[in-house]
Amino acid sequence: MDFLPHIAARVIGTPLLIDHAKLEVILSVIGNRIGLQTPELIGNDFPAVDPASYAITSDGIGIIPIRGTLVKRASGVDAQSGLMSYDTIETMFLDAITDPAVRAIMLDIDSPGGEVGGVFDLGQTMMDMRGTKPVWAFADNAFSGAYLLASAADKIFLTQTSGVGSVGVMSVHRDESAKDQQQGISYTTITAGANKADFSPHSPLTDGAKARLQAEVNRVYDMFTSFVAVGRSIPIEAVKATEAGIFYGAEALNVRFADQVSTLREAVANLTETIKPKIITTINRKDLTMEAPSQAVEAAAKAAAPVADEGAVRSKIEAEMQAKMLADAKAVSEMCLLAGAPELAGDFIASGKTQEQIRGELLARRVSSQEIHSQVMPSDSTRIETVNLENNPLVKACQKLAGKS
Repeated sequence: MDFLPHIAARVIGTPLLIDHAKLEVILSVIGNRIGLQTPELIGNDFPAVDPASYAITSDGIGIIPIRGTLVKRASGVDAQSGLMSYDTIETMFLDAITDPAVRAIMLDIDSPGGEVGGVFDLGQTMMDMRGTKPVWAFADNAFSGAYLLASAADKIFLTQTSGVGSVGVMSVHRDESAKDQQQGISYTTITAGANKADFSPHSPLTDGAKARLQAEVNRVYDMFTSFVAVGRSIPIEAVKATEAGIFYGAEALNVRFADQVSTLREAVANLTETIKPKIITTINRKDLTMEAPSQAVEAAAKAAAPVADEGAVRSKIEAEMQAKMLADAKAVSEMCLLAGAPELAGDFIASGKTQEQIRGELLARRVSSQEIHSQVMPSDSTRIETVNLENNPLVKACQKLAGKS
């Protein structure tokens, strides 16, 4: 099957969240095959991507690979062309966030970005899950749409030579009218609707069509910069001030597009350290008052000494803590979902409040507020429509746990 027309339709004449250099590579590969004159570049630069499930370290860190050019949906050409779909990433992320064996998530990103359709939905799903488990991102390179996903993480790490940013939007229109004239080809387009043939490659882009395309690019740009500003907790003006620039190593820290320069191994080690349970040893006041000071200290030391099978005890404690945390998080998520406020789940879970306190706050909120119908971006991120609970990430997560996915 010839996938080139399908790929061309997804690249040309539509807003893209992709690094400009990568777009030039894609156009150089497909251009001549679809009659498009493009500059000749050396190499293919399409790494093969294996859309396998995430890996889990021995300490319970789920490492999710996000590699290659990002597209809305998977197809047979993806693995061969170095593409990765948002559907694949979402499946891995929801599996990891609901997997009891996964205590924290590391997004391992090496991508120039890609299509607009689907990226905002996936990014919002990740953002909504903040507080459920620690989610960090390591950027080998994370540009444009890939950086949008990275900004949904709690922290971003990168190496001294890695780049992040390119927070901008671009669109390419193919004008083949001069080529058609040279070849003696003339196209007559019959339309109903004044704007139907706005972006035809067989005629120059009209002023009206260019203005409409620019308006759409600007709209997506506002959505993009706003998302990054919220994810990174920085003013939207600061994000726009980067002018879609790319920042490497320590430069990224200066503009607050990353939190630390390190290797992937160091980032995983730091994440592992944050999820280790803190063991606190207490001394009974009675021991201090009824025994001599030296005897009390000796007794406390014995109480704090490791038992014969410390590893087994630690594993048991960690398993019990993980099970309780998962059960509590699931209960809070379900309560917030039933109350029509799933966006509050992350804050409630992080607050440490009891389920009874959370239930009381939700009931009070329900009584004091008017009925609000939530609206979210659909899968193509270009229109507003009523939310469908079947696509809600919390519903998916609960169904996953119940074995109904």
